[in-house]
Amino acid sequence: MRILKRFLWIWPILLVLVPATGLADRIEGRLNGLACASRGEVCPTDKDDPHVLLERDFVIQTEDGKIFYITNMDWNTKLRYVLRKVRVVGKFSERSSAIAADEFWVKHADGYRLEWSLERAREKQRRAQQLRRQQEQGLDQWQRR
Repeated sequence: MRILKRFLWIWPILLVLVPATGLADRIEGRLNGLACASRGEVCPTDKDDPHVLLERDFVIQTEDGKIFYITNMDWNTKLRYVLRKVRVVGKFSERSSAIAADEFWVKHADGYRLEWSLERAREKQRRAQQLRRQQEQGLDQWQRR
């Protein structure tokens, strides 16, 4: 017990020096078009506004007006949830004001729901590659006949 008390002072130092693994950053805000967000506006006024298709990218705009890019999500997925309140969990880059998303949550009436995750996207890509290989093998067998 005496030994434990003697080295008790080291725990706070270890907590500071050892990086926190498994902890992710989180950003919450509204998904908005990049051009509109750059001007500090929330637009389009409606999800079906045709000008939304001209947006180069969609970003998270926080209540204080800050803009954050989501670097690893495709444009179509972002388009689906434009103007919605979202929460993105992932690795944040302070330098580029961007987040590499691990999870993308969208606010619904009953709270936030997970709508996209990096793990799901990778699994979908693996299944598509596997299906492509199977189709190629089937085509090869058919051509040999």
